Order: sequence, then C-alpha cells, then structure tokens
Amino acid sequence: MKNNKAVIILIVMLTFILSFMLAGCNDYGYRFHCRVIGGNGEIVPEESSWIEAAELCSESEFCELDNCPEGSYVIPRLGNRIGCIMTFLAIPDEGYQVKEWIFNGKVVEGNKTNTYTANVTKKENYNGVIEVVFEKIPENK
Repeated sequence: MKNNKAVIILIVMLTFILSFMLAGCNDYGYRFHCRVIGGNGEIVPEESSWIEAAELCSESEFCELDNCPEGSYVIPRLGNRIGCIMTFLAIPDEGYQVKEWIFNGKVVEGNKTNTYTANVTKKENYNGVIEVVFEKIPENK
C-alpha cells in the first residue's frame, strides 16, 4: 500500500510539472529599459509596485544592453515563453505633452497618449527600451 501511495504522488507531481511546462508558465527574465529623451517630464511604470524595482541601468546588474541610453532605468520582470507586458505612464511637466513614444529605436506611430504598453519577447532578446519625448503645448493665438 505504501508503494502505491508513493507511485500516485509521483504521478501527480510529474503531471503537475508537465502541465506547467506545456502551459508556457516557465519563468523567463525580461528587462524593461525606460527613459525620457530631452527632459520636460518623467516616465514611470503604471503599476506603482514596479517603481521600487527600477534601477539606473548604469548601476544595475540586470542591465544586459551594451549601449543602454544615459539616464535609463531598468526594471527586471519575469514572463513566460510568449513574452512579458508592462504599461508605462508619461508624466509631462506643466505646459508639455507627449510628442512620441519610441520602442527599441522605432517611433510608435499614432500614440501621443500618456500611456504605452510594451510587449517584450524573445524576438527583442528579452530586452525592451521604452523612450518618451515631450513637446511644448502650442499656444492658442
């Protein structure tokens, strides 16, 4: 009877581990690098609990980029095989608005809002560089 219980426990454990692996729930390390280009505001993760995890790239053991832009912060996250998603908020200084978001060196067309959701995948080598540029709000004449 003892052997039967051990076999059942082993089968349950192996089934759990196998289903976990097949579901894509393995943890992969992703890095979100963020910064403001040119000043006039700030960028923060929408989920405030991740603000504490942010470190300057130049001081972080988690920054894996050779050319991480100066003034960048890195936020390490765990994700699955498919990728990892994080939303950022742009907080412009008074009199400024979002001009553009840039993801991994490419302008995000059509997004001049104060939020951007980045999806980092294996395709980006598990690293996403999210940048925001602010511009002065035009004066009405």
